[in-house]
Amino acid sequence: MRRPTARVREVSRILRDLVEPIAANVYFAPEARDAYAELGLAGFGPAYFCSRGGCLGQVAGEVITAAFGVFSPRMVIPAVAEGWSKTDAPTILAARQRGATASLTRVLGPEPDGLERATELLRVAADAATGEGRHLFSGLRSLGWPGDPMGDLWRAADLVREHRGDSHICAWVSHGVDPIQANLLTELWWRMPFRSYVRTRGWTNEEIDGAVNRLRGAGIVDGDAFTPAGEELRASIEEATDIQEGLLVDALADDAEELFGIIGPWAKEIVRAGGYPADPTTFTRP
Repeated sequence: MRRPTARVREVSRILRDLVEPIAANVYFAPEARDAYAELGLAGFGPAYFCSRGGCLGQVAGEVITAAFGVFSPRMVIPAVAEGWSKTDAPTILAARQRGATASLTRVLGPEPDGLERATELLRVAADAATGEGRHLFSGLRSLGWPGDPMGDLWRAADLVREHRGDSHICAWVSHGVDPIQANLLTELWWRMPFRSYVRTRGWTNEEIDGAVNRLRGAGIVDGDAFTPAGEELRASIEEATDIQEGLLVDALADDAEELFGIIGPWAKEIVRAGGYPADPTTFTRP
C-alpha cells in the first residue's frame, strides 16, 4: 500500500478532529432529541439510526447496518423498523436539520466570525470528494444544501465527516477486519478501556470474546494491548483512510490553515458547552 504524504496525513487528521464536534454535535443536542421525541422517537436507537441513515432514503435496517459498519444487525434492524413505523425519512431529516442548526446557533451564536468563509472552504473540500464506496457521504450529497448560513455550515461539515467515516470503513474492510474487531482496534488506538466502546454497538460478550480471541490468535493483540504487528495494522488502516482524503486536502491547498483557524475555536467551544463529549484533538495519534 502506498503511504499518504506527510501533508495529506497531517491535514486530513486535523480536518477530522476539528470538523467532528461541529458535525456530530447533532447527536448530543437537546434540540435534536426534542425534535425526535415529537415524532414519537424518544431515546437512542430508532432516532439515531433513522435520522443519520435517512439520507439513504427510507431503507431497511440491513442497509443502514451496512452503511454504519460497526453496529450489530440485532441492534439496528429492529430500531429502524420501529422508527419507520412512526415517521418517514423526509420528516426525520427535517427534524435532524432543525435540531443541529438550533444547537449550533445556541452555542456559537447566529453568525460567528468567519461563518461564510468556513462554509465556503468546507464546501470546496466536499465538492472535490468522490462517492464510490461512500454511502452516507453520497446520501448527504443527494440532499442538497439547507439554504441558511448555519445549516449550510453544518451540512458541509457533515459531508466532510461522513466522507472520512465511509473511507475508514473501506480501509478496515480491505484489511480483512470485521466490525467487532474494528471497534476493538479503535479502542486501543484511541487508548480507550479495552472492550468498552464496542459494547455500545450491540455486540454480545460472547461475540466480543470471539473477536478478541481471533485478534490474539493472529498476533494482533497480546492480553489487552497491541502487539507491534497490531500497532502496525491499525496504523495502516488509518493511513489507508488518510490516502482516500487526499482529494479534499488537495482542494483546500494553502487555505487549510485558514479554515482551521476559523473552526478550531468553534470546535473547542462546542466541547466546552457540552455539545460534544470530549475534545477529539486530545486523541490524535502520530
